[in-house]
Amino acid sequence: MNSIELGNLYGDNIKRIRQSKNMSQDVLSEKAEISPGFLSEIENHKKTGTFDTLAKIAEALEVEPYELLLPQNACVNMDSRKTKQLMKQLRKNVCDTIDTIEKFLSTK
Repeated sequence: MNSIELGNLYGDNIKRIRQSKNMSQDVLSEKAEISPGFLSEIENHKKTGTFDTLAKIAEALEVEPYELLLPQNACVNMDSRKTKQLMKQLRKNVCDTIDTIEKFLSTK
């Protein structure tokens, strides 16, 4: 899969998940702290955004970031409750590590 196909899949998944939750673009963009226009461009395969954008959209949709990059018919055989707990802890650990590095670098 090339980057264009991945970007298209990403936009399609956001739109599909958003619509399955009966959420408008305006509501999702507000929750994800991005503009409605930018969200529209992502869903229409014109832009992709950063990893931070992906994480914000995933959080607003209440899914894991990797779920926005999976083909629609992909089957992930994991206990979703356990997986979500693990991902939450890993995210916290990464954020704590980044905070520690930033503090270290700012003291020099």
